[in-house]
Order: sequence, then C-alpha cells, then structure tokens
Amino acid sequence: MTFNIRFIACTALLALSSLSYAGGASFRISNDTIGGGIDGQIGETDLVAGFEHFYKDESESVNISNINLHTQGQTAISNLPTTVLLGLEATHMKEGEFKASAVAFGGAVRINLPSTPGLSVETRLHYAPDILAYGDSDEFKRFRAQLNYRVIQSADLSLGYQYLNAGIKDAGDRTFESGYFIGLGMKF
Repeated sequence: MTFNIRFIACTALLALSSLSYAGGASFRISNDTIGGGIDGQIGETDLVAGFEHFYKDESESVNISNINLHTQGQTAISNLPTTVLLGLEATHMKEGEFKASAVAFGGAVRINLPSTPGLSVETRLHYAPDILAYGDSDEFKRFRAQLNYRVIQSADLSLGYQYLNAGIKDAGDRTFESGYFIGLGMKF
C-alpha cells in the first residue's frame, strides 16, 4: 500500500512539474534524520504544488511523506518583503505497525530582512484535527522554523527546528521529531 501511495505521489509530482516554470528543491539533515522536497509553481498561476519526505533512523524507522498544494502571494509585514503560502498537505505516516494519513491545513511565511541582504526567516505550520486524520491517527501537527542565508542567487543554506507529532487513537500521542537541522535550498 505504501509503495502505491509513493508511486502515485511521484507520478503526480512529475506531471505537475512539467507544468511548472519556477520551483525548487530543499534538503534537511540532522544526526538521525534526513528530509527534503521539491515544489513548483503551476503554470502562470499562484498555485504551488510539491512533494516532501522525512525519514528518521530509529529501531523502527519513521517515514512521513506528503503532497502539498498552496496558493502563494507577496505582502509586507512591518515593511519587510514577505511571501505567504496558504493551503493544504496530504500526509502519510509510517512507523512500525503505526500507519496513518492526514489532510492538514496551514501554510508558510518567509520574511526577507533587507538590512542584511540574503537573510530571511521562514516558518511553516500545518494541522489536521481528528476529522481529517485517518488510520491509527486522530490528529497531526507539523511545525518548522528556519533561518535562511542566500549564498548565491539559486542556493540558500539554512539552520532550523522541526516538530512532527501525531495523536494516536486511544494511546496519547507520538512525537516523531523535535530537533534542529541544517539544510540546503535550491531554486530552478
């Protein structure tokens, strides 16, 4: 079943990427985790589609994948250039016998700091309540905050914190990740 979901996700992303004209890829790593994703703007719209995967090396490995769709826009917060994404992500989680899916609503905010060219702060938050969590899960939360520095026009280095948590039916909750990472983001 998991293979079919990943195959469908990758096929859908490849199909969407052929419609894209702007996008990027990102990679994050810590002592025992690796993650990354790819996204792209769909045609000449404000829609951005992407795919992400997270892997944690434990006694029973953790695999969390998602397909996301957001609308993107530019604004300003305290006169700072800001990019905002709002939308949803369909997530599949697996750790040992635990298997669950969720449809989470949320978005991201990236604030560029013009006083320090190339520096930006980015946060991302998605939440799925019980009604949108399936399988062994009754809730899902994903949060990421990072500081980015643009090294060259098409590449950012980042340092951040990530939190991934799922409620487990009749058994409390499980925090899959709560830790720091370093990362690389590339634009194409």
